[in-house]
Amino acid sequence: MGARSGLILGLAVAAALLLLGRAVTALLVDHAWFTAMGLPALFWEQVIDTAILQGGAWCVGTLFAFANLHAVRRTIVAVAVPSRVANLELTAMISGQRLLAVTVVLAILVGGVLAIPLTNWVDLALLRHGLPFGEIEGVLGRDLGFYLYWLPIEETLYLWSLVSVVSMTALVVVLYALTRSLRMEGRRVAASTHVRRHLSALGAVVLLLLAWSYRLDGFDLLRQGSGPDGMFLKVDHRVTMRMDYLLSFGSALAALVVFRTGWVGQLRAAFLTLTSILIAALGLRHVAPIVLARTHLLGDPATRDLDYFASRALYSRRAFDVEGMRVVHRDSGAALLTRVPRAGLPVRLSLWDRGTLATAMPATRAPEGEPRDVAPSDQAMGDASPLGWTVVGDRTTALVVRRPVGSAEGWLASAVDATRPTVRDSQVEFAQTTDDYAGDEPLVGPGLRGARLVDAEHARGVRGVSLTSLRARIAHAWALRDLSLLDADTSAVEPLLVTHRDVRERVARLAPIFVLGNDVLPLVHEGRLYWTLQLYSASDRYPLGQQWQLSTGVYSYFRLAATAVVEASSGRVRLVAAPKPDAPTRTWIVRLPSLFATPGELAPALVAQLPPASESAVAQIKTFARFGSRLEGTVIRQLPDSALVGGTPPPHWIGNERERLIAWSVPLLDGGDQIGGVATVSGGLARQTWWDSTTIPRQRWRATTARMQAALDSARSAMPDGTRREPRIRAGRVSTVMTPTGPLLVQPLLWNRVEGSTIIARLVASDGVRLGVGSTLVEALGRMGDIPMPLAPPAASGEESPPSDAARRWYVAMRDALRRGDWAKFGAAFDSLGRVLERPPQ
Repeated sequence: MGARSGLILGLAVAAALLLLGRAVTALLVDHAWFTAMGLPALFWEQVIDTAILQGGAWCVGTLFAFANLHAVRRTIVAVAVPSRVANLELTAMISGQRLLAVTVVLAILVGGVLAIPLTNWVDLALLRHGLPFGEIEGVLGRDLGFYLYWLPIEETLYLWSLVSVVSMTALVVVLYALTRSLRMEGRRVAASTHVRRHLSALGAVVLLLLAWSYRLDGFDLLRQGSGPDGMFLKVDHRVTMRMDYLLSFGSALAALVVFRTGWVGQLRAAFLTLTSILIAALGLRHVAPIVLARTHLLGDPATRDLDYFASRALYSRRAFDVEGMRVVHRDSGAALLTRVPRAGLPVRLSLWDRGTLATAMPATRAPEGEPRDVAPSDQAMGDASPLGWTVVGDRTTALVVRRPVGSAEGWLASAVDATRPTVRDSQVEFAQTTDDYAGDEPLVGPGLRGARLVDAEHARGVRGVSLTSLRARIAHAWALRDLSLLDADTSAVEPLLVTHRDVRERVARLAPIFVLGNDVLPLVHEGRLYWTLQLYSASDRYPLGQQWQLSTGVYSYFRLAATAVVEASSGRVRLVAAPKPDAPTRTWIVRLPSLFATPGELAPALVAQLPPASESAVAQIKTFARFGSRLEGTVIRQLPDSALVGGTPPPHWIGNERERLIAWSVPLLDGGDQIGGVATVSGGLARQTWWDSTTIPRQRWRATTARMQAALDSARSAMPDGTRREPRIRAGRVSTVMTPTGPLLVQPLLWNRVEGSTIIARLVASDGVRLGVGSTLVEALGRMGDIPMPLAPPAASGEESPPSDAARRWYVAMRDALRRGDWAKFGAAFDSLGRVLERPPQ
């Protein structure tokens, strides 16, 4: 071996050792992290499934590559390598054993490369451990778990096989061309007998893959038929599916014919076989169903698909848990829980939705020790997460968590009273205990990157990896490429490394079988900050049902699985399972019971603050509107066009003195544009969707909203001249709340003022018959006659009073309210006084 060969070999060995070391340390680091989270079983599940999937693919790919490369190698008689000694030119012949060794090494490398893309170990875990659904689809008679567990793996294996065969075929053709066993002679391709037989075998394999694809097409028809919105029709069942099976059998038979005819040299017969398969696929798979669908051979076109419409309704209700919706009956306990008394609306209903309230919040933080309504400093603040919702006292309150832009310290949590027309927020103090990490930044939060080293002696309960041992420090320093971790024991008594600090990343590693919701929402309990994230069981392979475009993707199966609760100061993750978990969720509960919170483990006050499962509720409501329910049958309804534009509507709280749940509501319209009922989505432990139908006569949506818009336009014209001409005044979205007397609609008029703040200038409320406009919801409802008007003595005469006279009257009203201890009326009068003095509350 020459010096150059030795150098190359040494570099190759060093590179292999570095890659091996990186892989080993990555495994050690992952094992340490999962152990710190209390879930070592999840680590071994991932390792075993990945080894089965990628290891099996590596072995099969290596054998397939070796068979093809060895066949190419047999066409090579000898390989001559020129060499030079002094002035003599010599030719060395490479032995057959060395060529065989090179073939084996190349086959191993090719097999390893082909196995790299197979990383979906979660599908294999569900296939190995998935609990059956216990429900049979009526076309092929298979358990629904077949489509959610087995079919994803089969499609993955088919795609991997197709890529492997195409790649090896291309490589074989190139190698044969290099060896001159496959060449051009004039206008024809010349190939040796050995090459012809080899390519015939590969052609037969391609036809077998074609047969496999037709089998998968038969299953794919169940979720994407030829009807509207991909509905499975009778022509799909009776014609297209049978053609798929026929073509699958025919392609497998054609593979044998092509292999045999290509082996003996009957190329014309092989060509005719391939042509016949292609023509049959075009005629039987595509033309025949279209022709038969236009005739009466399958029955009357107007009635033959009615059973399939009913099947779609049935499976869609199952897929999106429509039967899990609770119907609110009049004078029932559910009615007392979900219907909001109109007298309580001013403190229960948020006047702001998430988007408008986020824009109304100041972009800077107040100087240290100053109140929030003074001139802010130049320290810009950014939202750490979307707004969360809770109940403080009796009022619906938004929880805003912000952090300085470009800084990692100085996080700020504010509680914003969302029932008032102006934004008032106050900083929420987090109570620190000796078991907490006392810092300005949460250890775990949305968007947090990198690792954080803390001292376990002062951070008890933090979920991190101990670096007290030298082996742990070396492994983490190598895997994270951070040499400073080698001397972590010198900066802390008990060094603890916190990694995967982003909430979504952390939860996704612990619950990889679920689809994550869009928003990481904050909540505060007993001075501690928590993050919540909804988890869903979802699939796009559920048969015979409707597919919906949701914010997280396109799915034919979508249900709430659990809500992840992450403690910001420790990184501990607990999953609160849905009240009635489906089969995939039950599978994860059985496999990892310590990940899920047991009944009573979390404080009831914390569980009551869990947000509504908005994504699954949207799918549930859409399905209910399209297909109705099992009890009432198929009743066609629809959501208003702008009901969910910009996210969920402004929230309100429902419940009683013992339990107060954050909820949001949307109306559903019947065919006559009348409000057929209101769907209310609530949070808490149940995370329930309620359906409350309306009584006749019903309000017409477009007529009512048009009257409300006209009232806002009139109120806008009555505002001061400078305000009226302000171009940044716009109408907000319409909120619908179910009250004991029927739906009530509320719409704000938003004013984006010159200095950048946003307030609600006017509000309009309507029940479809009466309508009231006011500067507050109390005033608007008072003008409707539902509740008493705010305390404000009338002017002495019918003429417009000067501002000083109006200010005097509101001052008297404040004194009177103060004397009687009526703080609600005192606050309303105070706000009105500020508007008269052109100092509206901030």
